[in-house]
Amino acid sequence: MEPHEVAEADAQFRRYDPDRWRATLLAPAPLRARLTALYAFNVEIARVRETVSEPLLGQIRLQWWREALAEIAAGGPLRKHPIVACVATAELDLAELGRAIDGRERDLDDAPFADIADMAAYARETSGSIFKAAFAAAGCDTAAAEDLGTGYALAGIVRALPFYARQRRLPLPADLIAQAGLTAETIHEGKAGPKIAAAIEPIVHRARDLLEAPIPRAALPAALPAALARMWLKRLAACRFDPFALSLQAPHPGDIWRLLWVRLRGRL
Repeated sequence: MEPHEVAEADAQFRRYDPDRWRATLLAPAPLRARLTALYAFNVEIARVRETVSEPLLGQIRLQWWREALAEIAAGGPLRKHPIVACVATAELDLAELGRAIDGRERDLDDAPFADIADMAAYARETSGSIFKAAFAAAGCDTAAAEDLGTGYALAGIVRALPFYARQRRLPLPADLIAQAGLTAETIHEGKAGPKIAAAIEPIVHRARDLLEAPIPRAALPAALPAALARMWLKRLAACRFDPFALSLQAPHPGDIWRLLWVRLRGRL
């Protein structure tokens, strides 16, 4: 990796995924470089939906990344892109990265998930795969990686609900929305009130269970983002499960110190 390529990947990663960026600060330097490449790649594919004007263009962009991974795997000439260069040098699990790309196809469809199982399947494909690649980069192979990644994504979707509402998108399960007596419009307009808790509590409970998956000590640097998700879910519960609460809209200043404590004690 050239210094300017690493710097560009790190800058994009820091801007769009600050939680994971903070977590990587506590990883050993060689692992941090590999995780930076992985997470910068994840930012690229996760933001496709936000950066295109229609689904077809999003599909083209995702296909571009599939082809870039194929070129890396073949060991031939690479397309000129700093994050492609970083991924190629980081020796990541390309199969898991390809799986994450496939999962991101779902982002191009604005229809809500049918139920929590549908939502969890999406979370497993898009985030479970990234956690598996992160654990592999740390030299660990454990089924807990996918569980942590799934829980992390479920918490992240709930956390991003205000962002989705501004875009008039609704990434919650249709059955939970109906059972809570809500509609997409009431959520988009910020009028859900206390009813929103009924729609997200089952998701929060599923996320909590998955985030409790035991991990080997060696995997801890790759698992630290899960600790941040746990912290945020605790704050969400304190806000009566209202993801629109103002106190939840900014990173908590104490998170980095809590992460440091997790790292020092050697377990989530």
